Amino acid sequence: MSTIDVKDRKILSELDKNARQSNEKIGRKVGLSRDVVKYRIDRLREEGIIIRFHTIINYCKLGLTKYKLYIRLTNVSKEQRETIAEYFKQHTKTEWVVIMTGRWDIIVDFLLKNANEFDDEIQEAMNKFSSHIQEKAMTTSLYLVHQERSFLSSKSTFMNSSNNIVYHTLKDEQVKIDEMDEHILQTIANNARMSSIDIAKLLKTTSRVIQYRMRELEKKKVILAYKAHIEPTKMNRIFCKAILSLSQAKDQNIKKILSYASTIPGAVWPQRVLGTWDFE
Repeated sequence: MSTIDVKDRKILSELDKNARQSNEKIGRKVGLSRDVVKYRIDRLREEGIIIRFHTIINYCKLGLTKYKLYIRLTNVSKEQRETIAEYFKQHTKTEWVVIMTGRWDIIVDFLLKNANEFDDEIQEAMNKFSSHIQEKAMTTSLYLVHQERSFLSSKSTFMNSSNNIVYHTLKDEQVKIDEMDEHILQTIANNARMSSIDIAKLLKTTSRVIQYRMRELEKKKVILAYKAHIEPTKMNRIFCKAILSLSQAKDQNIKKILSYASTIPGAVWPQRVLGTWDFE
């Protein structure tokens, strides 16, 4: 486990709240100079504690839906399992892929236009790996919450925060964006701290245009937040996923669970799903 001190945790907490904050602004909040903040962030990245800075994009606003495929494998070696995971990782329509322990071996998150497109991807995967797939399950994300990582700050601060949740839902009204907006989203999806000047150079425009466009995407709730992607094992933690099937999946029960999950220190992505179960 890497050694981090109180100041590092405060910096990580600020980056988790808004990864696009300047080093100077973070420094004022944590009591360090701009240069020291930069040094510490660079060190946290070098040590693998910060994997990257990513932008939380409300893909529902863009007409896309999050579908997840859960796969249980059989008769596979470690290398074969990683080969299957790599296939999905390199897929152009996947957002993330996880290798895990427990009932399921691999989870794949797709961003697709509709269920027919999801079915096409499932059939392609089954044709390719059918001899190794023992069981599969599918879910569609209906309501997804992104919460601040409470272990980076005190529990009381987390519990009392009114700004620690952003979310998106399939009921969100879609908006139209143009090619420039698409390029901006693609650029900052996994590089949320990239400066507007550097984005402008890459897209051959001005920083003022980039700043205006990003503000508009934020107002439209296409961009929901900017986060630091933190490696939990570097902080003596593991990533776990809880799956719940409700005997009575009524709307009021779902709301109670979502509300309760929002008070659990360490819970980061409570979500309502449609599919084999009801809640993750």
